[in-house]
Amino acid sequence: MRKQIEHFCVSDLFHQNGDVVDLTDKDVLGDYKNAIIEYEKGPLMGYTPYTNNTSKLLNSLAELKPKTLATMHGSSFNGDCHKALIDLNLVMKEIWGN
Repeated sequence: MRKQIEHFCVSDLFHQNGDVVDLTDKDVLGDYKNAIIEYEKGPLMGYTPYTNNTSKLLNSLAELKPKTLATMHGSSFNGDCHKALIDLNLVMKEIWGN
């Protein structure tokens, strides 16, 4: 059985643009998706790699069941982090998956 971790630094995985609050329990995936779609229109297209291993890696991170996802660019998330990491794969797959 894996121990639950309190905080997990997700770096750019939930990147959000604009003026955001420091910590939220609201949806961060919508803002992430909007930021990445905007990046796809310019020189930052392909900003995050999406490969055959991405789903497996995000699922393994989700299984750590963090309480907070500390985001480098955007609001950190304090909510259902397990679900957020699982759903992140769906957003990434929609944008970059083949």
